[in-house]
Amino acid sequence: MAKTEFEGLYIETKRDSVGDKEVLVVIMNGKVTNTNAFEISRKINFVFDEGIYEIILDLSSLEYINSVGVATLLTLIKTVDQHNGKIVIGGLNHFLENVIRLMELPKKVAIYHTLDEAKAVFK
Repeated sequence: MAKTEFEGLYIETKRDSVGDKEVLVVIMNGKVTNTNAFEISRKINFVFDEGIYEIILDLSSLEYINSVGVATLLTLIKTVDQHNGKIVIGGLNHFLENVIRLMELPKKVAIYHTLDEAKAVFK
């Protein structure tokens, strides 16, 4: 488990066994704004320090995201794809659901309303 703090946001990673897979849950809590977005973008690769590319992005506590934050999410998706992993999004508030749906994510990135629904994909 790792936790990295930025101004107005912290990102926490937790390993979880789901079925026979080791999954990394990435929890984003707070806001991605002009104040912290570029630092987050530069340091986001810490998520992959454990070499796990089966990822659930838990965005249920993410209150706001700007365009740089969206680009950062796309970077995570691309990195997972390059390592033949799987990434899903679990838990969105109403604001983020609208933003994420407008992003035109790659088709293989599924969006689920809850963390439990997202975990079920890996079973």
